Amino acid sequence: MKRPSLGVFNLGVRSLGAPWLLAPLLLAVDFVTKRLVLANAERLTRPVEVLGDVARFAYVRNPGAAMGLPLGGRGFLIGVSLLAAVVLALLYRRTDPRQRLRRGALAAILGGALGNLVDRIFYGGLVVDFIDLGIGAHRFYTFNVADMGVTLGGAVLFFSLWREDRSAGAGRAATAGPATAGPVAADDPAANVAAADPAPGPSDPGHLDD
Repeated sequence: MKRPSLGVFNLGVRSLGAPWLLAPLLLAVDFVTKRLVLANAERLTRPVEVLGDVARFAYVRNPGAAMGLPLGGRGFLIGVSLLAAVVLALLYRRTDPRQRLRRGALAAILGGALGNLVDRIFYGGLVVDFIDLGIGAHRFYTFNVADMGVTLGGAVLFFSLWREDRSAGAGRAATAGPATAGPVAADDPAANVAAADPAPGPSDPGHLDD
């Protein structure tokens, strides 16, 4: 009896670990967490402590770019986000499948960009932020899961490119190998004399037996 092929099963298992899955996964987590925040908006108008004063949940609507920077209006930010998503998707497709770390980083950045893009398109251009970190009055800017994907993905991408460049440099050095000795210099008198008048051997006429 012919055994069933495991090709489809193996392909499915490999697909579960594909780096591109980070994009829809991050997009889904970002969407769900933001909807939970909106459902509890009244309660989160005042910060809710998660890890004391260090980590809190606080509902904020951000009309600008990252860290609330006022970089253009809603239309401009939507256009930039769409362009970034297209570029990231193209970069992912053109990246060697063996470079899983770089692909994973690109997918994380793409998922984060799409997460905030959803808010800008469907929620009046106001991005939902709710994660507040800091100590006392010294606070980091309020952010969300999509921002985490963009930031961490960017850091991993930088590390991946640095590691690949370092490995390529080491490979080039190993391929070059040690420097070989060059030809004898023409202006070296001793070398020229030795080459022109080699030491007599047994077959030379000048070698006489006693």
